[in-house]
Amino acid sequence: MRRPDIILFLLSLVIIWIVVVSYLAATGPSTTLQSGQQNAKKIDIGLLPLPEAGQFRSIAFEEAVEQLPSFLLENRRISSNITIHYVRGKNMDYDGKASKWLLGIRYDNESALMYYDASGWQSVPWQGELPEREIIVGSFIPPGELIRKNAGIIAGSNPTQEDLIKRIELVNGIYTVTVYQQNKQQTLVFDAGSGALIPSYA
Repeated sequence: MRRPDIILFLLSLVIIWIVVVSYLAATGPSTTLQSGQQNAKKIDIGLLPLPEAGQFRSIAFEEAVEQLPSFLLENRRISSNITIHYVRGKNMDYDGKASKWLLGIRYDNESALMYYDASGWQSVPWQGELPEREIIVGSFIPPGELIRKNAGIIAGSNPTQEDLIKRIELVNGIYTVTVYQQNKQQTLVFDAGSGALIPSYA
């Protein structure tokens, strides 16, 4: 084989290798969501990156839930059989308002993740399972009320401006609150029905 042919052959192999590696990287396994488990701290829905709104404002959970039916009706023609199975708030203040709310819902045997921020409701491209237990609005203490009721436990005796409620999650009757205090992360767990701290929850 002549030298130019050898060089051409080797160059073709390199190009094929680059194409194969690029394809495998693009189609590799994605992060999957853990299905409903009794331990709320093991729910892995929060790994999804969510788009940031162009503007910021604190939003109460009740506002987000109130706006959801009209969004689903106008954008997906869904008006019934809607159930909530997962709730998450991001970057909460001590009034219980968050910068973003994420809801895992079911309708007509389908699952969807929806998020609400200053821009309104949006859907998250996602396929997976949600916890089986339905979260019925009115059957649990709302996130804002939980934060206000347990402010002393969550914020501590000497809260600072740097302290942050990074995340609150509601699943299977349990609230999990993740707090940054004095540059340390702390996780607190509460009963969603009574709002009581569960100190020995594991």
